[in-house]
Amino acid sequence: MLLIILIVVAFIMIATHKNDSQEMSMTKVESQPQSVSRERLVKNTKLVKQKSFWDDYKQNNPAKAAEIESLGLDFSNVSDKEAKEKIFSLETTAHDTPCAISELKQKVFAQYEGKIEEGDYLYLMEYYDKKTIEEANTYNIERTNTIWMIVEKWMLEKAEEIEKKYEAQPPRSKKDPMALLMQFQLEDSNEFSILRKTHIYLKNYPMTEKSKEYVKLIENIFDKYLDSYIKPFAENENNKMNPSLFNALVSSQAYMACDKAKEDCEEKLVKECNGHDISFYAELDIAADRAIAKYSI
Repeated sequence: MLLIILIVVAFIMIATHKNDSQEMSMTKVESQPQSVSRERLVKNTKLVKQKSFWDDYKQNNPAKAAEIESLGLDFSNVSDKEAKEKIFSLETTAHDTPCAISELKQKVFAQYEGKIEEGDYLYLMEYYDKKTIEEANTYNIERTNTIWMIVEKWMLEKAEEIEKKYEAQPPRSKKDPMALLMQFQLEDSNEFSILRKTHIYLKNYPMTEKSKEYVKLIENIFDKYLDSYIKPFAENENNKMNPSLFNALVSSQAYMACDKAKEDCEEKLVKECNGHDISFYAELDIAADRAIAKYSI
């Protein structure tokens, strides 16, 4: 009797387990299409790119958008806020000038043609940087989105275009670029002065006439030290019997003269040179290298 009861219980358990398995299988089958549909929906949503402010602007104002692009500007990969504020600034400036948007760059440079030196374009960057503050405050927009920030970049592009004429020449300074940059940062905290020095000493950007005057002044200062450190030794023919030794001593004396000039210099003169984007210390190093080239055999 007990055996029969156990058999009946086992049969009931097997039947129940089978029904549960069928229900789970059916549930899985029923739920799978929903899961797949949800995944496809998410995937398709990602593929649909929302139209940006710039996309709408190009669609609604194709002529103006073409004018903006003719200036070398592309707002495809910027935020809507940036595109909106830059377009506002361009349109406002064109209206106030007055001229077409496409003529803005030409108008900016036309006012300087024949009136400034090549070396002045980098100086204009600082001038326009100050104007970005005025415009940003007037229209409550970001400084980086003002027309003057765009003009600032145009000035840098103009400077780089000028530099191409001198790219075949060796840099003015032979010093390691990173060491030179650190030196400029120690001399002056003005980022635009550091930028101009970097272009002058590493990319042969033309100096202004006033800058050249300070270079000449530093050369004259160094020449006075040469009279004490190099000339008496270099002009003695007996010292030239061993060329290698002679050249080594010339280099040593030149750098000693350079170090002495740096030690004796007045801070006032260093600041004056910095004010015209001339590094007093870099120029002394250049003068020392020039002396070594002149007296070595």
